[in-house]
Parts: sequence; C-alpha cells; structure tokens
Amino acid sequence: MIKVKDLWKGYGKLQVLKGLNLEVNSGETLVILGRSGVGKSVLLRQIIGIESPDKGYVEVEGVNLSELNHHDRLKFTKQMGMLFQGAALFDSLNVGENCAFYLRQHEAKLSEKEIQARVSNALKMVDLEGTENKMPSDLSGGMRKRAALARLIVYRPHILLYDEPTTGLDPVTAMQINDLIKTTQKELEATSIVVTHDIKSAITVADRIAFHHDGKILTVMETKKFIHSDEPLIQSFFDNAVVTEKELA
Repeated sequence: MIKVKDLWKGYGKLQVLKGLNLEVNSGETLVILGRSGVGKSVLLRQIIGIESPDKGYVEVEGVNLSELNHHDRLKFTKQMGMLFQGAALFDSLNVGENCAFYLRQHEAKLSEKEIQARVSNALKMVDLEGTENKMPSDLSGGMRKRAALARLIVYRPHILLYDEPTTGLDPVTAMQINDLIKTTQKELEATSIVVTHDIKSAITVADRIAFHHDGKILTVMETKKFIHSDEPLIQSFFDNAVVTEKELA
C-alpha cells in the first residue's frame, strides 16, 4: 500500500530523516514507535503529502507523490485521513459542523439528510451521540480526540494516519482511543499508521511495529516478536515503561 524509499528531510542544519525506508501492507495497522523528537511526525507529513522530501520518495498504491503536481497530489491524497496530535478541530464550528465539513466541501451529490446521517453514525461509533451542537471548547481532551476521529470516519478514507493519538490523555481515556483505532480500522477496512512513543498504545493496536531511531527505521517486527526482541534500544523502551505482564502476554 505504502512504500517509503531512501527518504531524507531536513530543516536548515537539522537533518531529521536520514535515508529512511519503510513498507506498509494493505489493511494492516503499523505503529511507528520511537522517542519524542526523532522525526516520526515529519514522516507522517511526508506520507500524506503535506511536505516534500529533500531526497527519496513516498509511493502510495504505486504512485510516486513527488512526481505529482500540487493539484494532483491534493486530489490523490484525499483517500488519506489524519488524526492530528491536537485534534485540529475548527474552533468556530460545533462538533456536528466539524464532522460534516469535508462532505459539504467535496461531496456535493450528498443531500443534507445523508450528511447528517453519516455524521450521526460516526459520532455514535466514537460514543459522542448528542454532542453535535457542542463547541470544541466544551469538550475534554479525550472527547476532542474522539470528535476528530469521527470527522475521519465520516468521509471514509482508505488510509488512516494517527499522530500521537494518546498523548496527554489519562490511562482510561487512552485505552478508549486505542480501542477506537482498532474498531475504525476494521469498520473502514483501512490501512492505518500510528505514530507514538507510548509503548502500551503500540502493543495494543499494532499488527507490526517499526522502531524509529536517529532518522531511520531500525527494525520492523510483528508485535509479539517486538515485545521479546533482544535489541538493546528496544529493551530500553520496555525498561522505562510501565507495562504489565498481562499486556505483554
């Protein structure tokens, strides 16, 4: 589904991605795990086409994003949806309007009744029924994340990107978000990429885990193999995380 080849990206003298390679299989949930500040979010911005690489390329379903002009890239990447770390809801729109925004902008063939039905269904999936008229400022951090996820569900992208989805959330709310990531992936039959430094979240949602270190992907493993890896850098993650035996089972 997605191929990242020899990707380099820097900002001034700071080199963030250093020849990174990665392949994501169709229909899987791949977690990119690594320390904060190593460039995981930069990689997501490359995949969704928000930024262009200095060298290398991102290929989605066989299409090299770097070879598309701006208009064609925007059109092609509409099949992708991204849950930003801060939810990125429009502050001036209520929850229902936020969720309906994409459909009203890009799906002229849909009636208002059809739009409202899709919004209601999406909010139901994330357990936010009855919040259509609430403003983002009225919501807790976890509710904002769920509202943003509902906005993704509404337009049914084939590829879902999550940027630190559990950051700043209490453990119970974080687990609710993890469960919603799994439910959404199954409901939409989507390919999902989750960027996180939260090892609990990683082992909960991932089919495979890619370990991001020093601008490259150090290794990619199935989740159970990753948990038992003897790679020192991976083991240091587990040594500094509060993870129960039950979660590692």
